Amino acid sequence: MSLSHQYTSREYAEMHLIYGECGGIARRAAALYRERFPRARLHPDYRVFIRLHNAYVEGRIPGQRGGEGRPRLDNDDDVLDEIEDDPSTSVRAIKDVLAFQNPLYTIF
Repeated sequence: MSLSHQYTSREYAEMHLIYGECGGIARRAAALYRERFPRARLHPDYRVFIRLHNAYVEGRIPGQRGGEGRPRLDNDDDVLDEIEDDPSTSVRAIKDVLAFQNPLYTIF
């Protein structure tokens, strides 16, 4: 289950502070958030507090796009150049040729 990024980074920070104030009791944190921010555009369910805390524990920062999943390498042109040079070259050979440039090189 992931956070849907419907809150701002500031709102997530406020939620996490309140969650800590409440000793990690998510239902209490949700109630306190509603009390402190009665005019908030959204009032998070207690499960949002749990997912938010888990995201921080896992090293993710809610409210930000990008940085999700495996980093994308811009290797398309290099791979195509190798194929153009020798169309019979195997994927493994291309990987071996290009691997010295970046140890994370992967061809799918």
